[in-house]
Parts: sequence; structure tokens; C-alpha cells
Amino acid sequence: MKKSLVAVSVIVVLGAAWTGASWYTGKLIEQRMGEMVDTANSQLKTILPKAGVKMSYENYQRGIFSSQARFVLRADGSITTDDALLKSGEEVAFIETVDHGPFPLAQLKKFNLIPSMASVHTELENTPKVKTLFEITKGKSLFSADSRIAYSGDVASSIDVIPVEYQKDKSSLKFSGAKIDADIGKDMQTAVLDASSDSLVISGPNQSGQNEQMTMQGLTLKSNTHLGQYSLSLGEQALGMKQLTMAIDGKDAMTMEGFNLASQFGEKGNSLAGQLDYTMAALKIQGTDFGAGKLLLKIDNLDGKGLKEFADRYNQQAMALLQQAETLSPEAYQQQTAEMLVQNLPLLLKGNPTISIAPLSWKNAKGESAFTLNLDLLDPSKAGAAAESPDQQLARSVKKIDAQLTIPVAMAQETMAQAAQLQGANAQQAQQQAEQQVKSLAAMGEMFKITTLKDNVISSNFKYADNQIELNGSKMSLQEFVGMFGMLGGGYAPEEDSAPEPDQQDAAPAPEQPTLQGQ
Repeated sequence: MKKSLVAVSVIVVLGAAWTGASWYTGKLIEQRMGEMVDTANSQLKTILPKAGVKMSYENYQRGIFSSQARFVLRADGSITTDDALLKSGEEVAFIETVDHGPFPLAQLKKFNLIPSMASVHTELENTPKVKTLFEITKGKSLFSADSRIAYSGDVASSIDVIPVEYQKDKSSLKFSGAKIDADIGKDMQTAVLDASSDSLVISGPNQSGQNEQMTMQGLTLKSNTHLGQYSLSLGEQALGMKQLTMAIDGKDAMTMEGFNLASQFGEKGNSLAGQLDYTMAALKIQGTDFGAGKLLLKIDNLDGKGLKEFADRYNQQAMALLQQAETLSPEAYQQQTAEMLVQNLPLLLKGNPTISIAPLSWKNAKGESAFTLNLDLLDPSKAGAAAESPDQQLARSVKKIDAQLTIPVAMAQETMAQAAQLQGANAQQAQQQAEQQVKSLAAMGEMFKITTLKDNVISSNFKYADNQIELNGSKMSLQEFVGMFGMLGGGYAPEEDSAPEPDQQDAAPAPEQPTLQGQ
């Protein structure tokens, strides 16, 4: 009897302690709610400075074991034009149910006994702004998230995106859904992400009235990043796609298989260094295997402060341009995008960065072509007087270039023969055309001294340093190289016999005919 009383007493005490702890945790969560919203708004300003939105919370209803709150995105009043992301009165809202710690009921159901401040279930609310989305999802929230908030402030979330099928007129979308696991550190300084989706299919008519269909299969994203001293995201990321297929009227036009992108960036003092690694296992065009490719790009001595300034300026200008996209032609949009890049590019040269490509390659059944590059850049602002000619601009911005290109003749012939067959030639005709085309290209390259042909390999070697060029063993100054190829706007001069005849001295002079220097 005494043992039973002791057991009951222990249960009562534990229950009371749990109840008290849960009540206190709920109060603590409410006190920290403002801090969490402020952090989220700070991140919105950093990531989307021109979005013109802010987050707030309302209707916080605290209970002993659980609470509810409504988080809302609204316009902050900074953008009043028609292209604003959210107009006055519009809102995107999230409904959150919060189970209080130290042992949230939602975590206990998963047999997770690690003490935590709270477990939060989040869904999108059906507001007028997202009414169309809820019509597509047949009244369901596009996603739901279950998050565990540790007492340290770290958040671990499991997000499920539901499958979606939608059709309007002749266009359709079929999405298998996605699974996302995210671990976000306190103050959002660190993030670990693991996302995957089986398939996405989008189809619809093109400008010619044909039905185009894009199918992506086996999508994956893995990321482990942190914010560096300049608030730039550093760390490792990997994006993968098992297959991408483009089809026209039910026939495969192009297929990419085994596409992967991996990046890794870190800090070394005040500079950044990292690499990008692209691979593609196969490219097939109308069922013909054109081969596989890869690219390894390395960057070093990238000034952290300059990169941050470049990113901020470019993102702000890109967001402003995006808001004008509907009023611009595609050509004007591309031109302004290129101008933005050129305008801000000097910011990336502040640390005298180096770039290497080792290699960019393409491989098919008959061989592998490869291009390698080592490029040392200079900060032009430290060169003193402004450059007066294009070759001076090059000398102010580039310290060293070392580039090599190799193309096996058999490999090039195979690629061109495959291309000819796609255009209707039979196998014999395609092979003959390919052999003639490669032979002509190799001869032209040798004539202009751009390439050499040896051991059935077309190659080119280019080196530049200290205003001196070495091209396939031939040395010359930068100015001689410019004159030789008529490059950089400095390769034209009037012909010597263009002066008027004596009996034409009083007549209006005829336009001079330009010729390439060095001919």
C-alpha cells in the first residue's frame, strides 16, 4: 500500500512539474516572439531588400501545454507601385500551433525524448492573396512544417510539400511533392538543408503550336552553410538531378542525365576561396548520345568586402530591373542585365583574385576535348592613371593568362557527324561532311596561327604576362597581338593608296577603305 502511494505521489509530482514547466515555457516563448520576428525581418531585408514586406505576429493564444499564433507578411509601405510584391491590405499568413516544452507532445508522439522549448506545426492560411494557389491544391496548404525549437534557439524543421496536379486550357503541371529537412542555428547564422523531390512535369503549347513538355526527375539539394564575417553564405552545397527531358509532341528532343553541381567556399583572412564542380553524365539529342561533360572552376583571393558590396548592389539593381521586366523587351532586359554586371565588376577585382578552370571537358565515344585556364587578375583602381586604350585596360586588369585547348580530330568528327545525321544526312554522308568540316577548321586555325595540328589533335596554347604574349610558341607584344588579329578596336588602318588623284584634289574625299594591320 505504501509503495502504491509513493508511486502515485511521484506521478503527481512529475505531472505538476511538467505542467509548470510547460506553462513557463509557453510564457517564455511569448516573450521571445518579438525577437524571433525581428530576426526574420532582418533576414528579409538582407535577402530581399526591395521586396517591401515585413512580418508580424498576432492572435497569440497561450495555453498550458500548447498555444496558437498567426504570423503575417504584409507590405511595409516602402513600395507603392503596381508591381509591388504585396499591395496595401494584402497578406500572406501562416497558422502555427505550438506545443510547449520541455517535452512537447508532438515530439513525444515521435518518441523524441530530447528536451526542447517547443514543437511548432505550421501551415499556410487561405487568404485572398493565395486563393489561386489553394484552388490548385484543392483547398489544402501547399506545405506543412513541423519544427523543434531548442532552448538554445536552434530550430530543426521537417517540411512536407504536397503533390500537386493542375491543368488550365492546354497547359498542365504535375508535381510529386517534396521533403525538406532544415536545421537553422540561432540568429540564422548557420543552416543545414536536405531536400528531395521525385518528379516535376510541366507541359504546354509553344509559339509554333506544338506541345512542349519538360520532365525533371530525382531532384536533390544538400547544403551546409554559415554566415561569414561579411554576412556572406559560406560552406558546402550540392545540387543533383537524375534526369531532365524536353519533349515536343511526345517525342524526346533533349535529355540530360546525371547532372550535378557541387560548390565549396570558405574564408582565408579577409578573402574568400572556393570551387564549383559541374558534371553531366550524358547529353542525348533526339535519342543520340552526344557524350558527357564536366567543369571544375576554382576561385582564390576574392575580396570579401568587395564581394559583399557587389552582391548588395547587383541584387538591388536586379530586383529593380525585375519589377520593370514586363515593360521591357527581352533584348533590352538582357542588355541592362549585362550593363549592371560590367558596372559592378570592378568590385570583384579588389583582392587581385585568381581563377582556374581545370578542366572544362567534353567526352564522347571517340575521345575527349579539354580546355584549361589559369587567370590572375588585378585591381585596376591601383594602377594609377586611367587606361587610354583597350590594350591598356587589359594590362591594368590582367596579370597573367595561361590557357590550353586540345581537341582530338576523331572526337570532333564524331560530334559533327552526329549533328549532320540529326539534320537528315545518312551515316556515310554525315561522316564525309564531318571529315571535311574538321579538316577545313583545322586548316583555318593553322592559317591564322590560332591552332596547331599534331598527332591528329588540334591544340592551342596561349600565355600572357608582363605585356608579352606567347601563342603556340610564337612570342609577341600585346600590341603586336592586337594588331595581328585586329582585336580590341585597334586593328584597322587606312590603305596607303587611298589618297585622291591630283585631278581630284578639289573633290570631296572618298571614304577610306579599312584594312587589317599586318596583312
